[in-house]
Amino acid sequence: MPMLSIQIISLIVNLIFLSVIIYSVLKGKLSEAYAIIWLLICLTMIVFSASAPLLSFVARLLQIKTPIFALLAFLIMGILLLLFQLTLVISVHNHKINRLVSEVTLLREQIERKK
Repeated sequence: MPMLSIQIISLIVNLIFLSVIIYSVLKGKLSEAYAIIWLLICLTMIVFSASAPLLSFVARLLQIKTPIFALLAFLIMGILLLLFQLTLVISVHNHKINRLVSEVTLLREQIERKK
């Protein structure tokens, strides 16, 4: 598949994805904290998909043979960034759940002592 057609497909898919992200934020289905990373990934992909010279320059700079592989590398880095953010959120929620379990246990003990 020629480079130009891959870039056009990537650009169209990313523009659709960008509209889905914005729609989800406006409807309250996606929080702003998550939307920031999704927007960053999506906008980066749009910029690189729309600008073949920029993508080629970055590929040469990173010593990547084919510019499309550079595009794929940025996508993978974005997904890893998103995965890290979700891991942080899970860790925070896990800490809160453990604290709540401890509080519920203490409250149950207090209730049983009063009986």
